[in-house]
Amino acid sequence: MPSKIVTLAGFRSEFLDNERELYVYLPDGYGEAANKDVRYPVLYMQDGQHVFAADSRGGSWEAHKTADRLIAQGLIRPIIIVGVAHVTGARVAEYMHPVPWLDKVFGQGAQGDLYERFLAEEVKPYIDREYRTLPDAAHTGVLGSSAGGLMAYNLGFRRPETFGLVGALCPFFVRPDQRQEQELWLSEVHRFKPPIRVWMDVGGAEGFTVMERHVRTVVGAMIEAGFRPGADLMYHFVPESGHYQKDWAARLHEPLIFLFGHPGRIVRSRLHGPETVSLTEPAAWFSPADEYDSGFAATNLDGAYAVSQPSVLSVLPDGTIVPRREGAAEVTYTNAAKQQVTRAVAVVAGLPQTVRVSFRVEVPADTPDTEMIYAGIELPKIGARLYGGTFALPRGFAVEFRISRGMGSEESDEWGREVPYRLLRAEEGLLAAYKVKGWIDIAPRRTDAAAEEEETA
Repeated sequence: MPSKIVTLAGFRSEFLDNERELYVYLPDGYGEAANKDVRYPVLYMQDGQHVFAADSRGGSWEAHKTADRLIAQGLIRPIIIVGVAHVTGARVAEYMHPVPWLDKVFGQGAQGDLYERFLAEEVKPYIDREYRTLPDAAHTGVLGSSAGGLMAYNLGFRRPETFGLVGALCPFFVRPDQRQEQELWLSEVHRFKPPIRVWMDVGGAEGFTVMERHVRTVVGAMIEAGFRPGADLMYHFVPESGHYQKDWAARLHEPLIFLFGHPGRIVRSRLHGPETVSLTEPAAWFSPADEYDSGFAATNLDGAYAVSQPSVLSVLPDGTIVPRREGAAEVTYTNAAKQQVTRAVAVVAGLPQTVRVSFRVEVPADTPDTEMIYAGIELPKIGARLYGGTFALPRGFAVEFRISRGMGSEESDEWGREVPYRLLRAEEGLLAAYKVKGWIDIAPRRTDAAAEEEETA
């Protein structure tokens, strides 16, 4: 019997005083008589409306397709996946645990403690009653991305007796601040070690939304608390990844394999890292990505490095680069399969921490009047149908994006069709000039004449 998805509409929470949908994936063979005594691990995924399908506010993880493939290939054991939908307008509040400044940042207080009770004391007991689950913590996982990844992280540390497996993709630890004036952490950084296994990752093209240094801070605290990289902690830095469902869908197989299967055998490694570091800048890292025959990939945080000029720099097992004097050196990483990869790196006296980037975005004539649009960063209105300005961005800043006026109001082509994502890599003096052809939420009403007028404008 093939896998199927069961929709549970109007699932009520007394703790949160609201209702939402649950989407339950049952693996191939679940309903067969031969498996009537078989019980299954369960993974609870946040933002459930995007776990198996897309909607107007975001794409799909296509988790059912990934799980089907991994189970059929024998890379993970059969599992049940429960997609827990968020409630529109309450998502940020429900996924955040209380911190003093949260209501000032987002205009609403935190309900994370209530959401935690909802998931642990309402949803999980229902799923355990209605389906053949393995209910213990060792077989119960929680996974999410962005704010949902932050919730997964906190659930593992706050409820280890319930959720022993954690997948935190691009966790939203720090409030984005393109002015770079203040870092407001949106969660406690836990500095103890419960009996859980944690997958955590971050993309290199997420802009200000989630930054590598913040995720590295949390990962470092976990290692200091006793987590063992490669055993009960797995981290992956993905240089080209943005902050969209398509990115999480593309690597969902990795946390699933780590939490419910076995990665297999290392076949190659890549060494990501800077070409130049300075004696005075904040921490920089090498991120060796080990790639496996299963398609799994992860960053080794307990690596073996050799440096051609140890007086110039050294590299700690977690990849932290320690510059010592100006000069050049080659760094060689050796993976567990004894394969090696080498990168050259230079150490200089100093480097600018920011670069100046100018933006100019032209929008269509039928664009609703708005003071701000998003084009990798927030851009103010500077003229009729024009947005932009010049901004100081962190050196190495990269962001993948579609220009938008807000959630569900992204750019399109002239006829309302999706357009490819754009990628900005900040360089000193760069002019990023874009022209928006249409908007997803407006384009269906556009006329041929209007489109032709803008083409010739």
